[in-house]
Amino acid sequence: MRRVLLAAWAMGMLATVPVAAQGPRVSLAVALGPDSLPFHARKARVQVRDLLNDKRWSDAMEQLFPIRLTYRMEIWRSRDGWIDEFQRATEWSIVIQREPLQDQYRVTRLLLSGPEEFRFATRDLLQKWLGYSTEVDALPEGTGTFYYAVTLTITALSNEDMEALERFLAGQPAAPAQPENNSIGKRVRQFLLRIAGLPWEELEVRSERFKVSP
Repeated sequence: MRRVLLAAWAMGMLATVPVAAQGPRVSLAVALGPDSLPFHARKARVQVRDLLNDKRWSDAMEQLFPIRLTYRMEIWRSRDGWIDEFQRATEWSIVIQREPLQDQYRVTRLLLSGPEEFRFATRDLLQKWLGYSTEVDALPEGTGTFYYAVTLTITALSNEDMEALERFLAGQPAAPAQPENNSIGKRVRQFLLRIAGLPWEELEVRSERFKVSP
């Protein structure tokens, strides 16, 4: 019991360390593209910042844990005096791996159109690529006032996750659904990642509102 109490006290002390003392933290930003489309529609430009400057994620990658960034962007119509109207959503993922034998970094981007792969010889080149804004090819339907809501989930992948990803990239059929694939299973996995010392984080951000004219 004493050991349990001491461990709980130590974890509590770590949780109270000021954020400023931990260095830069990863963040998410979404901006609107130029007003150059018909009817003043605007595309979203999504950017992740300071991922590799965040010690939690930098250490995880250097310890050879692949990092997955899962994006979900929702399009909403703003309605004064009413609940905002959800239109649709689009999702994409990025998996970052350090390959020590090849002395390089591999990035796999998973889109609806299929996977794309990039390789970087240095960490600086990877950092530069990650800092670019991604313009999302999705627009609202109809007219009115709209905004984009973007959620980014960052996780460290297990061996089983990577094996499933490799099967997917190789064009093999997906494995049968397992119990951990439901929402409760995901929460359990998130909890296990945390107590194992592996980071897990979810960020949310909204864009400015813009009007689409008739």
